[in-house]
Amino acid sequence: MAALVGSYADNKGALGRRYGEWAVSAPTVEAAVAAAAMAQDELGHARATYPVLAKLGVERTDDTLDTSGALPFIASELPDWAAMIAANLVVDGILTTWAASVRDSSIEPLAQRARKILQEEGAHKVHAEAWARRICRAGGADRDLLLRRIGEAWRDAARWPGRDDDPGYREALAAGMAAAGPRAIRDQVRAWLDDLLAKEGCTVPLPEPFLGCPFCGSEDVEDVSQWGGQLITRQVRCRACNTYFEAVRDDFQDGPSGD
Repeated sequence: MAALVGSYADNKGALGRRYGEWAVSAPTVEAAVAAAAMAQDELGHARATYPVLAKLGVERTDDTLDTSGALPFIASELPDWAAMIAANLVVDGILTTWAASVRDSSIEPLAQRARKILQEEGAHKVHAEAWARRICRAGGADRDLLLRRIGEAWRDAARWPGRDDDPGYREALAAGMAAAGPRAIRDQVRAWLDDLLAKEGCTVPLPEPFLGCPFCGSEDVEDVSQWGGQLITRQVRCRACNTYFEAVRDDFQDGPSGD
């Protein structure tokens, strides 16, 4: 749980920086003001969460924001407004859903901070939904780009909670540190996004992420063949345990579309 709390704070800090970069280049004045406000919120969430690590026995050497381990999608400047909205929808969505799962945590400092964070995150969700609807209704290249960015954000953010069978996470659930496991978090965000986009006549594949070897859990794997036993699968070998298995091909995790 300590690693997840630390990563949550790191990604909150990175998200705040990405939002802040759009405070001077958003497509409208209102959007710029909203980006600045959300940036301030996220940076505050990061700084408020780091002290929880001490409760979990982890001492930080300094109090600066550390975004070196941020999700790849938000590790550097976002290339366009569509990526900004995708981060708002998907990355913020995954992180906030996890925060909701710890608002009654047995780790009281974490629960207190989560409840405060959730009060502010409501406005972020409203912003994301409004812009998603606006861009989807505009159609054309803008809509296609947004859908592609959502897919890209999902491939990174969906991995963040980790494996549903992770022993550490299961212990945290049993101890009341969290109320929902990784798959439940992904399912909740996926259902929300599917419904939001479907109402605008759009779809984006949001598959379960590939999280390493199903036999030993190692992520040290290599593709053996782009063709597996089914059209949508590829053959993979785990270098750690030398086991062969199949995973969904990347090109079947792409392909967002709108009607």
